[in-house]
Amino acid sequence: MTRARRFSALSTQHSALLIAIFLACSFAFFECRRARAVEEDPLDAEAQKNFIDYLRIDTSNPPGRESNGARFLQQLLAKEGIRAQLAGAPGRESVLARLSSGTNEKALLLLHHIDVVPAVASEWTKPPFGGAVDGGYIWGRGALDIKSLGIAELMSIIELKRRNVPLARDVIFLGVADEEMGGSGGVKMLLEKNPELFANVGYVLNEGGTNETIVDRVPFWGIEVQQKLPLWIRLHAKGSAGHSAVPPDDGGALVHLVRAVDAVSRIATPYRVTPDVARFFHDAGATRNDERGAMLRDIENAVKSPRLESVLSTSYRSLLHDTVAITHIDGGTTINSIPANATADVDIRLLPDAKSDDMLQRVRDAVGKEADVEVLLDAQPVAPSSIDTDLYHLLERDLKAEAPGSRVTPIVSPGASDSRFFRARGIVAYGIAPFKVNAYDAGTVHGNDERIRTRFFLEGVRLTRRIVSDFCARAQ
Repeated sequence: MTRARRFSALSTQHSALLIAIFLACSFAFFECRRARAVEEDPLDAEAQKNFIDYLRIDTSNPPGRESNGARFLQQLLAKEGIRAQLAGAPGRESVLARLSSGTNEKALLLLHHIDVVPAVASEWTKPPFGGAVDGGYIWGRGALDIKSLGIAELMSIIELKRRNVPLARDVIFLGVADEEMGGSGGVKMLLEKNPELFANVGYVLNEGGTNETIVDRVPFWGIEVQQKLPLWIRLHAKGSAGHSAVPPDDGGALVHLVRAVDAVSRIATPYRVTPDVARFFHDAGATRNDERGAMLRDIENAVKSPRLESVLSTSYRSLLHDTVAITHIDGGTTINSIPANATADVDIRLLPDAKSDDMLQRVRDAVGKEADVEVLLDAQPVAPSSIDTDLYHLLERDLKAEAPGSRVTPIVSPGASDSRFFRARGIVAYGIAPFKVNAYDAGTVHGNDERIRTRFFLEGVRLTRRIVSDFCARAQ
């Protein structure tokens, strides 16, 4: 090759390199501008501030104090000219607001619970009610369960009002009390005492959905349409009180209680696959190319495999059998006194088609004469919400658009929510999870250091706003 030709070739390569660099920089520039435009969504900062302020309100249940949270939400709505009313017992109130459409289309109820489970501050690395922003996260009890969804729903109704959007259906916002303790003082009471608040409600969006993330990418969204049934019981043991230096021959109330608790914890809960769980697992397995995916896709046979417990997490396996959890024991005051009474609380979750009477009899048989059995909360099977609705199809469309290539499927939840009260009345209720949650963060729900990634929170707020607008705005 001549010197001139070599120079020409080098010049060509150099020009190509410059063009590539220019294109890359231009792409990065426009991508940065696009990303910054997303980050600068006018409602982002407002949503984050409202969320942090909401987390700083201690609405632990027990004892409740939901009225503090309800009034906070009421004030935010009032600033937008949205009338919101409080309903419920003093100190334990819920808050409800409605945007009227003037149509007879079935209304959409945006539901979340104000109360949160208690937190032991000494066990947290951040104050549980401090609303700290640190390390890319927003920290606080309720960050995932479920004040995040409450603010996303709040911003959705606020946006509709600010934009004066013509509505195809009424939109109702409800922040409710007492969900964490079973809902008797919240949704259940409101439905029974104030049914007019729910006039023409045909759809409910609530907590209970799920998603799986792989390096911040969502391959799978689960819309909750059915849930396991709660059966909460309290064991009461009695005995002779006295000085512990002279214990009774039978050991006293606490010995009776320990035996009763041990017997209940040993109740057999064999694995079995219900049709709705099978559908959920088949679809979830379709997104994975590993052993877990293979087991989920063939769960009817895999449920008998000795590798089931090593391959599937407890969250998956909880949907294959009834679960029994001892959650609270109380008895005695000092080390040198034997109490006359002792109690233990047991949280049992039954598969959706199970009858609580059957399990209750098994508990009584196991306990025998060691303790009495009191039922604190009982729920009966209800039909799952249909997936053949306009709202489900819209959820499916918007969730797939949020994560191209992802899969959407109806799921069964291991936990109970207020959705069951609406399903029992024939109202369609879906549990959604608009916020991406990594597995290690999901483990903080009802645990220590509950938190949500700030970016995921803001993305989830935008997604919720889009879903509500798409379903409720009148076609132009």
